[in-house]
Amino acid sequence: MRWKDFLHFQRGSKIAVILLLVLIVLTLLLNAVLSYRNSSEIIVRQNDSLIRAFEDFRTTLQERKLSPAVRDQREEKGIYSGDDLPEESVGRRGTAGKTDLRDEGARNGREAGTRYTPFPVNEKLTAGETISLNESDTTLWKMIPGIGSSYASRIVKYRELLGGYVRKEQLMEVYGMDNERYSRISPYIEPDDHCRKLQVNRDEFRELLRHPYLNYKQVKVIASLRRRKGDILSINELAMLDEFTSDDIWRLEPYLAF
Repeated sequence: MRWKDFLHFQRGSKIAVILLLVLIVLTLLLNAVLSYRNSSEIIVRQNDSLIRAFEDFRTTLQERKLSPAVRDQREEKGIYSGDDLPEESVGRRGTAGKTDLRDEGARNGREAGTRYTPFPVNEKLTAGETISLNESDTTLWKMIPGIGSSYASRIVKYRELLGGYVRKEQLMEVYGMDNERYSRISPYIEPDDHCRKLQVNRDEFRELLRHPYLNYKQVKVIASLRRRKGDILSINELAMLDEFTSDDIWRLEPYLAF
């Protein structure tokens, strides 16, 4: 067998080989064209940036060559460029053409003042002025010297748990209140008789237990007493129970209704 026999192809095989060679040549040409286009775009972009930089530099040189008279006219019209900025509009600048940030901040502050109303400041009560012990909200409580948002919120929240204060001295039970603070705020408070009472014979177990002056054992014995004998007629029946001390009865009496 001669070597020429290895290069012998049938008609179909020859066509396939020719098509494959054509595709390879076309692929190589396409890659070459795309590579040339991409490189040319990069060159054009770089040339554009260089041209812009050169134009800016030439403009700056031309402006520096302006006569003092022309500069004065530009300053009067408010036209500044680069180093032509007047000294009063240039603060501590690291780059030419940047105005003082302090002047800009002051201008923004003046503009903001026209758009926003200032935050209201709570006025404090003066000597002789008072607020109601049970009818004042947190805003009124903050008007008392020595009372801020935190204490005002605590006072109102504890008042809601009690059902109202019956004595000013109960403010000493508010978390964080001490003798010094209480002595300072006491002259600004006027007591009243707005107090919500507990219905001993009708209120549910959970409702009675919610009151700060009643604990779980006390509410449990009240519920047991109601089941065994019916309605409780007076606070004296509770005073005979071991679960209630004399101090408990004294504190509870204004809040209980039978």
